[in-house]
Amino acid sequence: MTRRASDVLLEILRDEGISHVFGNPGSTEMPLMDALVDASDITYVLGLQEATAVGMADGWALTSGRTGFVNLHAMGGLGNAMGVLVASKASETPLVVTAGQQDTRHLMTEPWLSGDLVALAEPVTKWAKEVRRGEDLGAALRRAFEIARTPPCGPVFLSLPMDVLDQPISGSTPAASAAPRLGASPDSDALADTLAGFDPEKVIILLGDDLPASAAPGIVAIAEAGGYAVWGTQLTSRSAFPSAHPCWAGVFKPDFAVMREHLETAQALVLVGGRAFVAYPYRDVRPIPEGFKVLHVADNAEALGREHPADAALLGNIGATLQAAAIRLSGLVKGPEVAARLARRAATKRDYEAAIRAQIMSDMTELPLSPDAAVLTVSDALPANTLLANDSAATFGKVQDILTTRPGRYFFARGGVLGCNMPAAVGAALLHDGPVASFVGDGGAMYSPQALWSAARYRANVLFFIFNNRRYGVLQNIARQLGCTNAVAGRFVGMDVNDPPIDFQALAASMGVPAVRADAPDAIRAAIVDALGRSGPTLIEIAVK
Repeated sequence: MTRRASDVLLEILRDEGISHVFGNPGSTEMPLMDALVDASDITYVLGLQEATAVGMADGWALTSGRTGFVNLHAMGGLGNAMGVLVASKASETPLVVTAGQQDTRHLMTEPWLSGDLVALAEPVTKWAKEVRRGEDLGAALRRAFEIARTPPCGPVFLSLPMDVLDQPISGSTPAASAAPRLGASPDSDALADTLAGFDPEKVIILLGDDLPASAAPGIVAIAEAGGYAVWGTQLTSRSAFPSAHPCWAGVFKPDFAVMREHLETAQALVLVGGRAFVAYPYRDVRPIPEGFKVLHVADNAEALGREHPADAALLGNIGATLQAAAIRLSGLVKGPEVAARLARRAATKRDYEAAIRAQIMSDMTELPLSPDAAVLTVSDALPANTLLANDSAATFGKVQDILTTRPGRYFFARGGVLGCNMPAAVGAALLHDGPVASFVGDGGAMYSPQALWSAARYRANVLFFIFNNRRYGVLQNIARQLGCTNAVAGRFVGMDVNDPPIDFQALAASMGVPAVRADAPDAIRAAIVDALGRSGPTLIEIAVK
């Protein structure tokens, strides 16, 4: 049977579980657009700028647990998407990113819209290739999906010349390789034996920022088996532990000195996943004290020992490894003592969170609200099934210690790239059964406001919260911390966004999104009730100090 290469592409997308293709088309993508005309089971999600398309695919992939698929337009389109691809690589989001290339029959003449797409994509992807024959497309796609979802996950890239997709090919569609099943580490019992030898109060579990939600049951099991404190990182790309759990102690700020202060109270660290030690700005401090025992559990060899030498390195499925270790540990420790320790942690956590809440609530009468007060008001008003997509520094204060996060329902734009959060929220909303809240600052909102249009077009149930202080507050805070001339002089060059002020209501309205400004707590709560009562997106702007 003879088919076009583009037909094989669609067969593989269906087999890989792709229900949505995210993109912004151009003339070099016409063969794919033509193939999608009769593909009613695959939704093409249009982003008005390529960074928005990649951001939506990122949110879709993180929410679904599958690999997202993106189609961009030629060299320029790939260039527009580069910033968000930096973030997707940092977050280890599995994506297959494609871009149309000019017809191979005249590439030698360097025609308009041509370029070395592979060279451009290589720094921000795990793997990048150009397909030069229709016969190779199926195998290339299968390889791309496999590489993208193999830990450490991340985006891959395929350049697709427009004539290649139209080429007739014969033979069957290449089958997907059997998925490897990574089981528990054979050293899980040894991990439990080692932990049983430590004072439980001197053991800390620290979560890296690359953990899937599926690892959460194992992490909870090992924490409960020993009654251990569990910490995360402030700049984590996703949540793998419920913040309401008694063992949840909070997040390490991105400061090596602060991390060391916490760790100096302990003797052993169970490091789960990778990239737990992320700091900015630089400090001449080692975060892990000398003589400290590091027990590292990861699902890929690249993570082991990357940040600190491990005294024990366990390679395997993270959830299964920790579940197995928890079962053995339960038989080595005294159950009543563990139960008492968990009860103490719950009481301490309850008292601490009540104190933090009282401090924040004391600021509720003064307008504009503090970032803590604004975020707490919003968080309290959102229903329990809300998925939170966050890249706002408004959440970095005291409120972070009481912010509700759940595995699979919290994502953060970890890569330090603004413009990811709003489109990611739209992509997540295409799958999530419930509302999606996007927390973003006024500066970050202007990096990909096109996400508002896509949210309106696809009736995405997203509540966009713009915490507006009319400045790049993070930059000003860092300048103060470092004693920069900007801060000393009180003249922050290029860090104010107040003249002219951005009219977010008008911006949202121009893209079909209802919008309201709500500055006081009662007004914020009322705006959220209204937004939850309608189908589709809403933008809520909140002025903050």
